[in-house]
Amino acid sequence: MNQKFPKAEKLKSSKTIEKLFLEGKTYSKFPLKVFFLPKENIETHRAAFAVPKRNFKSAVDRSRVKRQLREAYRLQKELLDEIHGKNFVMLFLFLGKVKPQYAELEKAIVVLLKKLHDENS
Repeated sequence: MNQKFPKAEKLKSSKTIEKLFLEGKTYSKFPLKVFFLPKENIETHRAAFAVPKRNFKSAVDRSRVKRQLREAYRLQKELLDEIHGKNFVMLFLFLGKVKPQYAELEKAIVVLLKKLHDENS
């Protein structure tokens, strides 16, 4: 199983991100919320990660949480690969106000990805 998170899997399009917030569906598992939309014209799932400046004033803290989120997603993304014919664009939003433990983030990512898989396969 390829556990890389290459550039092709990163969601960078501001139009797509805006569309996610307007039309996307959401699932929540504290301290995360995932916005997602199925897309037919992409070859892989795409993901983005956001940590609000309102909750973490320090850029160092925001970057650390985003790194932890990316790592948890990278290791667990195979849960989505079993959905045939559907690829998703996703944005993971961190809702907490304190720095999380990595294990807590990983559990939340697993729950959200399983929920996404179960309801869309």
